[in-house]
Amino acid sequence: MNYFKVHNGGKIFVGDAVLAEVYAAAVSLATNCPAFQLDVEDEIVYEDETTCYNCRYRRWHPEGFTCYKQFPNSLLEEKAE
Repeated sequence: MNYFKVHNGGKIFVGDAVLAEVYAAAVSLATNCPAFQLDVEDEIVYEDETTCYNCRYRRWHPEGFTCYKQFPNSLLEEKAE
């Protein structure tokens, strides 16, 4: 499943994090992302988890979230296959 949508030239991670496969994709991206940094405590969504939902570079969007570091291309290509 492709978890990314292009909107105004940027990529948005979409999907319902309640679904295990969507949450697992966000964990996999964050775990393998060299730019991942844990956000400030008030912005943490999932306690003690390395996931894009907890990343300092995540920016919320009505359909999901974007990555201020532009989601590394190599990780996007790998997930889209």
